Amino acid sequence: MKRDTSAKIALSGIFGALAITVMLMGSIIPFSSFAAPALAGILIVPVAIEFGTSTGVLLYVAISILALFIAPDKEMAMMFVFFMGYYPLLKAMLDKVHMKVLQLLLKSLVFNVAVIAMYGILIFLFRVDYIVAEFGQSGTFFLILLLLLGNVTFVIYDVALTRTHALYLEKIRPRFIKMH
Repeated sequence: MKRDTSAKIALSGIFGALAITVMLMGSIIPFSSFAAPALAGILIVPVAIEFGTSTGVLLYVAISILALFIAPDKEMAMMFVFFMGYYPLLKAMLDKVHMKVLQLLLKSLVFNVAVIAMYGILIFLFRVDYIVAEFGQSGTFFLILLLLLGNVTFVIYDVALTRTHALYLEKIRPRFIKMH
């Protein structure tokens, strides 16, 4: 096995283990159903930068499978699978769209379709009781308001991903390179 392959496996394993740990901690800490998958998704970025998008996608798939099997909070695991896990990888492609309005519309479309599909599957296919009860008690206005607030949070997440990416490239990556 070449040294590059060993480094790829080791770094991917470390970041994957960190992401799963974050997902498990998210199941313990109240109100972290959205923060934990967001942070776990950010942990895929260094692997994608160092070894390419295909390695990042492979890591996303591995984390997704593990999260679905071992994370007690299935809503949190599904949030990672349906959006927070792959979006940091997709963002790099969407950021290449030069028209900012079109870029924002595409990002918003991806977010809204993913969230609506995820909750649709959780409610109608898997019949997750606490989500069905929670949404059943809420009125249509409240659900629309919740989706709008989700979009605001998504914009903040998108900005955080951009800054995290820049931070990694400017501050952290040069330290990795010095180690070689």
